[in-house]
Amino acid sequence: MKMLQLSKVTTVIFIISLGVSAQIQNLAIVTNGLKDPGSLSIIDINQLNIKKAVKNDIITTGSTPNDVQVQQNLAYVVNTYSNNIQIINLLEQNSVGEISVGSDTLPEKIAFVDPFKAYVTCNEPDQVAVLNLHTKSVTKRIQVQSKPWGITIINKKAYVANSAAVTNWVTFKTTYGNSSVSVIDTTTDRVIKKIKVATNATEITTDGNSKVLVISTGDYAMIPGQLTIIDANTDEIEKTVKLKTTPGAIIVNRKQQIAIINTNAGAMVYDLVQNKLVRDKNNPIVGFSGGFGMTINQEKSIYYVCIPDWTGGGLDELRVLNSKYNIVKRYQVGKGASFVAVAQIEGKNSIGVSKINDLYKTTWGTIKQSMSTNK
Repeated sequence: MKMLQLSKVTTVIFIISLGVSAQIQNLAIVTNGLKDPGSLSIIDINQLNIKKAVKNDIITTGSTPNDVQVQQNLAYVVNTYSNNIQIINLLEQNSVGEISVGSDTLPEKIAFVDPFKAYVTCNEPDQVAVLNLHTKSVTKRIQVQSKPWGITIINKKAYVANSAAVTNWVTFKTTYGNSSVSVIDTTTDRVIKKIKVATNATEITTDGNSKVLVISTGDYAMIPGQLTIIDANTDEIEKTVKLKTTPGAIIVNRKQQIAIINTNAGAMVYDLVQNKLVRDKNNPIVGFSGGFGMTINQEKSIYYVCIPDWTGGGLDELRVLNSKYNIVKRYQVGKGASFVAVAQIEGKNSIGVSKINDLYKTTWGTIKQSMSTNK
């Protein structure tokens, strides 16, 4: 036991628990956004009984949870209309705090620069907020282009998809401006380039090596969607691919070097080696049909797809597909199942500080690896 003076007025006792028995948990975390406030479902992937595996609405989130990403044993949930990032301890399965991003900033997506720093796209002020995860505060704001949405990080650079889609909430009419990708140097937090892309750029990811993939949805009517591939070394457009439909989420299977692009009818597949669509809108993978958010276990090439039931009928599910795109599991989750992250956690106790009466107890666990690789 150690006595540490941590503040001018408070003496805190830390009880360090080093004898932690190994206990691996494979979890899927799903945001449910139909109700206000939203909630999280947590699924124990190791549990063979499908019903027992799911804990629905186990944690209440803020309003409109629009992203969830995992780092170590913590899940970070972006609550758009609550203007905050909610922090979830996955080992204890409870909420342990939040980071306010600022009034009326409308945060959308989060990406980690390192264990202590993250970027969050803020749709309303056209900014990226720089977060200090240790102090749980915004340290800087980076001005980008119109209506930033998705964000991904590779080679010490962040790529932000600026949709330029402006909605008049009185007339409910959306005007689509010139979409772009802002490139930010994560060392200096400065925008170093702007890349023009197709209408309504929203989703963005990488192949983990040298390519950035941007999905533009079009205007959901006359303008179809497009895939733009950017060379992360030169920040020049390498190729554009007309999708001839409206795409949604995108993930990259880095082992197989393919991109999965979801649509209402199912998923298209773009081969990054052959540089062409090998499954297009006329031949989609139907197992992904109706999917919204998705992620992948890169090691096993297992896909996790949220299938929301926006009618409120309770038919929301998390769908699991194997490397051959066969549905192997279906979990009934909360209403408005929208986004998913997966993580493999090893350890019995949480990493963090919890208050016990007037004392603080610190217990330590070990994290084996994170499987959430949809950045």
